Amino acid sequence: MPLNIIIVEDSEELCEGWQDILSLDGHRVTCFFNGRSALEDQALLMQADVLVTDYYLPDINGLALVAKVRKIRDDIPLILLTGTRDPAIRESLRQVENSMFLSKPIRIEQLERSIRELLVASSKSPPVEPDKADQVDRPPSSPY
Repeated sequence: MPLNIIIVEDSEELCEGWQDILSLDGHRVTCFFNGRSALEDQALLMQADVLVTDYYLPDINGLALVAKVRKIRDDIPLILLTGTRDPAIRESLRQVENSMFLSKPIRIEQLERSIRELLVASSKSPPVEPDKADQVDRPPSSPY
């Protein structure tokens, strides 16, 4: 099932790489390189099936972005990514319903699987056959 995915990630190379791969799977992926730009596109936020955001952004941290997004759309499933090992970030996100925390570096396969799991848990998507999406022939991805 094609999804509308928003990725907020300040690394253009990383975001565009994920966008390319997820688009090959039929998903519509929009990248934003800062939180402000993502928040300005409220129409897109209303249509999104999931939002994936980095914690460290140039203009806002990921938890603050999540709080602002939830004021616009309180039901959107969220994934917060970070390379930091600060347990306070993970603990803060535990208080946010319908969200998931992932540590960087992350392989694209793990991101895809996490999106599926989050959507199934939030009842936004029918269950996907196990490992079906992981069977796509792709060259090995970067861990970033």
